[in-house]
Amino acid sequence: MGQILGEVVIRANSKQLKTKKGSTLNPGGNTNTPHVGPGRVWGHSKEYTPPTIAVVIAADEDVDVMEINSMTNATINWEGDNGKDYMMTGCSPQAPFTLSDSGDITGTFLGSKVEPV
Repeated sequence: MGQILGEVVIRANSKQLKTKKGSTLNPGGNTNTPHVGPGRVWGHSKEYTPPTIAVVIAADEDVDVMEINSMTNATINWEGDNGKDYMMTGCSPQAPFTLSDSGDITGTFLGSKVEPV
């Protein structure tokens, strides 16, 4: 029986982030848009969608939301317990990460490309 992904370790520039359950990886690729006419599709166009990794980070005493928000050109590694690992390069926050009183820092890293490692 195969190993289904259950946990993931996420590292930014080789340093493990204190992520909680709920991280998601979008490897990027083409988004297809149909161009329709009366009762038919004339064709499709493609637009590149960059890769992202969304995370929830535990707001521990040694985790600084400002430090996360200042990251530029980082390398983010996704290490799955199913044996599938990925590396996203050229990363920075898509928008500022937010800190909540529930103890979570949430946000999404935007990258240039994702490749398997």
